[in-house]
Amino acid sequence: MADTNVVEGQTLSLDDVEPDHQYVKCHFTVSNAPIRLMDASFDHCTFDQANFDNGDFSRVTWTHSQFLNATWRETSWFDCNLKSLQLAGSDFSESVMKNSTFDSCKLTYANFSEMRVENSKFLNCDLLESAFQAVRAKKIVKFDGSRLTGPDFVETRLKGFDWHEAEFDTLSMSANLASGLVVSQYQAAQLIGMFGIEVK
Repeated sequence: MADTNVVEGQTLSLDDVEPDHQYVKCHFTVSNAPIRLMDASFDHCTFDQANFDNGDFSRVTWTHSQFLNATWRETSWFDCNLKSLQLAGSDFSESVMKNSTFDSCKLTYANFSEMRVENSKFLNCDLLESAFQAVRAKKIVKFDGSRLTGPDFVETRLKGFDWHEAEFDTLSMSANLASGLVVSQYQAAQLIGMFGIEVK
């Protein structure tokens, strides 16, 4: 963002957020209207808002905030970067995500079911027991460095999903929809074991 204005240490409404502004250590009160944020950056901010349903986010950078059990249903994310956020239990179901990244986020028990995702990344995230049911993906969806323990990918066509640098031991998936999934040799052996296949 060129010519970014820095706002620090203020209490504001989310309705007051302006494009080309960086908000540092600010506190945001609740907005009763659907959230529309564009070309804004948030660093170490706090939020009273827990319901972001139907929100639109374009070219937003969000770092070091907590949104435990927040709802983000039917939201749209375009060219966003979310880093070091506490998003445990958050609900992103039926959302759209394109060219966006979750980096080092806590996403345990998060729900991404029925999301449409394109060319996006989950990097170094904790996705323990998260739900990715019936997700529709285009291009590549990477999970480099992320913990995939117990997530549910049932009814998701896994073409374009890249798990080869992720860590997992148990997960749920539809074997008939696994074509095109990228995994490492070690992970392939794990998956074979999960499906009860014996290699002699």
